Amino acid sequence: MSSLLGSTRNTRAILPDSLRFIRSDVPSRITQEETGWLVKNHITTIVDLRADEERLQKECPLIHNPRFQFYCMPVTGGNVVPKTADDVSKSYIHMVDAQMERIIDVIWNAPSNVLYFCNAGKDRTGVVSAILSQKMGLGMDFIVADYMESKNNLEEMLVSYAKENTNVDIEIITPHERYMREFLAWWSEK
Repeated sequence: MSSLLGSTRNTRAILPDSLRFIRSDVPSRITQEETGWLVKNHITTIVDLRADEERLQKECPLIHNPRFQFYCMPVTGGNVVPKTADDVSKSYIHMVDAQMERIIDVIWNAPSNVLYFCNAGKDRTGVVSAILSQKMGLGMDFIVADYMESKNNLEEMLVSYAKENTNVDIEIITPHERYMREFLAWWSEK
């Protein structure tokens, strides 16, 4: 699937026939035309899931646009790369705390359609999307398929990143079904 925005790699609606919840990688190079498309489609609540230092490194210009209600709501532990592949789903579990409850509440109760994002739109955004999808009554297979779209959308970028950063394990930064399935198994028991 291609991205809803040409300036991003991983922007897509959770539901196929609704723009209520839009997940994304950071729209740091969003165009004026794309900004107009967001406004036209009432996607005017923006939630940035990144930590302050990440926002400073790669700013989203929508933060300065008065047509948008912009929330800076960093996900707990979201800016730390797990040490092993076995730690990925555990890192997702550690994201679920009072801050995550606030994030879900803001997104769920927003008066407009919502665009929410982290850097790549796969881990923090994936956890938020999974929780929203479960809240809408969607099943594990649907949620995992949505999560795996990030792998398809980001694969080229992730491979390139791992080649440039030889200390990074490609298996850790690439979405795998088991990461989301392990998180969802924990979430359903919770």
